[in-house]
Amino acid sequence: MADFMEKHQGLMNMLKLLVGVIVIVAIVNALGIFKSATVAVEIEDEVFTITYEDETVIQFSKDDIQSAELVTAFTMGEAVETLSGEKYTVGTWENEDWGQYTLCIKQSVERYIVLTTTDGAVCVFNYESADTTESMCSALLAW
Repeated sequence: MADFMEKHQGLMNMLKLLVGVIVIVAIVNALGIFKSATVAVEIEDEVFTITYEDETVIQFSKDDIQSAELVTAFTMGEAVETLSGEKYTVGTWENEDWGQYTLCIKQSVERYIVLTTTDGAVCVFNYESADTTESMCSALLAW
């Protein structure tokens, strides 16, 4: 047995390394370290909902829309409460223009929908790409 171990020491070391890598990958997956953030948009009946990581961020009914405007820039202001991740900035923010408002944006997309509701709440969001965001704004205005 000792001869076998000496002859195959390199193979044994490779197997130990492989087992170590598998254990590390399993731990990383279990902790969700490389899990990519998700944003979902849903229109069900008369309600528009945006969720980030399975938590509702923005929700309003068709009748709640006072205005929807497409912009390429705005002053973000200060974070009040955030759920932000690596690709998204999400949460409650406050600026001089709107006071407290809800934000859900993909950082790499430089188009934003500024939606104002009939009760004066402001929501700023985008989705997937500049083109998709523009289409969504048009769809909301037509909705």
